[in-house]
Amino acid sequence: MRILIISDTHGDFECFERVLDKAGNTDLIIHAGDYLYHGPRNCIPEGYAPGKLAETFRKKKSSIYGVRGNCDSDVDLMLMGFSELPRQLEIALAHRAMLVHHGDLAIQYSPRDYDLVISGHTHIASISRQEKTIFLNPGSPSLPKDSTKGTFAIWETHPSGSIGLFDLDGELLSFKPF
Repeated sequence: MRILIISDTHGDFECFERVLDKAGNTDLIIHAGDYLYHGPRNCIPEGYAPGKLAETFRKKKSSIYGVRGNCDSDVDLMLMGFSELPRQLEIALAHRAMLVHHGDLAIQYSPRDYDLVISGHTHIASISRQEKTIFLNPGSPSLPKDSTKGTFAIWETHPSGSIGLFDLDGELLSFKPF
């Protein structure tokens, strides 16, 4: 499987389309929250078109595993076709136990229980390993708060498995075997 991992799109339709183009064919999308609204502390992204992005998410709804972020309102979820999104999600994919959360709330968990912990919120891309657990923040494609042009991650489950962080030009920034 090839899985796109993204967070903090904040209504930027153009950046999301660029991510989809650079990511290529993917089987699933994991979104760590803050889908449509730019939020009161962020500037409006250049490609801000939350209605168009909502329609894109609505069309891809069956292939999205997502959580609710601090900027996601009920009307945002309705426009995307979701009745509700959890604040945290525990799932197993490719025989890997995962925890997905936005990152704005303190969540009690033991890293020993998960192979992969995904969060967003900071808009700063990072990938690290602590014992068996990989901690991934895919950053933000639309409102990065690091030195990147915007970022996303790709998890390749086969043949040997890896997670890579990419910028919006498709350049690999960081990589972990997984």
